Amino acid sequence: MEIFTEIKSNLFPASSAALGFFDGVHLGHVEIIKNAVILGKEKGLKSVVVTFSNHPHTEITGQAPKLLTTIEERLELIKTTGADAVLALEFNSKLRRMSAQDYFTKILVESINAKFISIGYDHKFGFNQEGSPEKLKEWGKKLGIEVKINIPVNINDEPVSSTRIRKDISAGQVKAASKLLGRHYSFSGTVTQGLKRGTELGFPTANLMISSEIVIPATGVYAGFALIENENKKLPSVINVGYCPTFKDDTSEVKTEVHILDFPKKELYGKKIKVYFVERLRSEEKFNTKEELISQIKKDCEQGKKLLSA
Repeated sequence: MEIFTEIKSNLFPASSAALGFFDGVHLGHVEIIKNAVILGKEKGLKSVVVTFSNHPHTEITGQAPKLLTTIEERLELIKTTGADAVLALEFNSKLRRMSAQDYFTKILVESINAKFISIGYDHKFGFNQEGSPEKLKEWGKKLGIEVKINIPVNINDEPVSSTRIRKDISAGQVKAASKLLGRHYSFSGTVTQGLKRGTELGFPTANLMISSEIVIPATGVYAGFALIENENKKLPSVINVGYCPTFKDDTSEVKTEVHILDFPKKELYGKKIKVYFVERLRSEEKFNTKEELISQIKKDCEQGKKLLSA
């Protein structure tokens, strides 16, 4: 999959395009992108995803929502849809001021030569979001560009959306979020030196440094998997998200710690680990003694093993 980051004339002789920010690349997003990919193959067109490397609200309001995916993760997920290329533009002041008509002409017509465009039912574009699916269809018709407005993908009678998924994750409902994503919610972090509390308790953990842009699940204990960089096997794990309330540590910052079940002793400092959240086991608790905490961690590990092997 080719990746482009600048608007240039005639990047492609002709293309089948999917437009959107696509945070999370959830089931609704996949539908939009795959429609462009399928038609591209049928018509011999390059399938191109047009997106932004940063959230538009960063420029518009100065405050973007927490993200479900970094740009690197988003590109990897888009690649799995079979798209030929991505035009990932930085949403800056110049793009913010670009009218909807100019966006259509300069990017979709002059740069990628779109012959087919796939968009979501609520897609907005251009200055002050003045561009709508209906306008895009109207302008496309004049130039012989077919525009497909995708209806929402509904689960439990509600449209799948990045906002809905963020709410589920923030509430600890990772299983519900996974249904909307079409996969387990995941993010990556670098293993950093911790206080070695887990090792002292007999359950060593990898303390992860996570991007501040990413949505972190509600505090609690989760069953999931860990994928260590340069390895190809997901390892059953118990993941703790929280403040470590049993100990008198600095509790101002949420920590994400991963205990890999049945994992041989191995140096992980400095390595990247991708964690996949399968199900929340319990909320975070404060225990009166270390012994009580150890007893509960054993139960968590047993429950996690059982759940992940089912």
